[in-house]
Amino acid sequence: MKIPFSEISSTGATYTFNNLAVPCDKRDFELQGSVDLSCTLQRKGKNRVVLEGTLQAVVLLNCNRCLVGFPFQVHSNMHLIYELADVEHGHLKEIDLTAVELDVVELAEPVLDLEDIVRQQLYMALPVRQICSEQCRGICPQCGNNLNDDPCDCGRDMKNSPFAVLAALKTK
Repeated sequence: MKIPFSEISSTGATYTFNNLAVPCDKRDFELQGSVDLSCTLQRKGKNRVVLEGTLQAVVLLNCNRCLVGFPFQVHSNMHLIYELADVEHGHLKEIDLTAVELDVVELAEPVLDLEDIVRQQLYMALPVRQICSEQCRGICPQCGNNLNDDPCDCGRDMKNSPFAVLAALKTK
């Protein structure tokens, strides 16, 4: 959903979206259930809009250790400032930015694309290490068995490992 700056009030307006359609790459995650956005949009001058709100969704991630899918709850508070890019002084503005201006997202046209904003916020909310649980044992490097389901019977021989020397040092 795209909202032009001209439709945003200077006193602020609250928007609530349930089941928001968000385009995402299924290699990164899949949406499970609805994506809900509740936000307030307030226009500051003719070229700036402030977005404050919360985003809630459940995404299906793949565990980095065992490769099994698991649901991850996203609850993100947002405070974003969008500003129409100043074409005349854009180059000079890039040279000397203040700390406040670093938090401003510049737009090429005076339109907020809420689906794109939600997609970006979902990516920002993903954990760096996608682990289904801290007790996840991963997969066996020898046979590929999921060690969370049942113990491995392949009889891993650590002597063939290039790290066997380090294991021997650890026991001493």
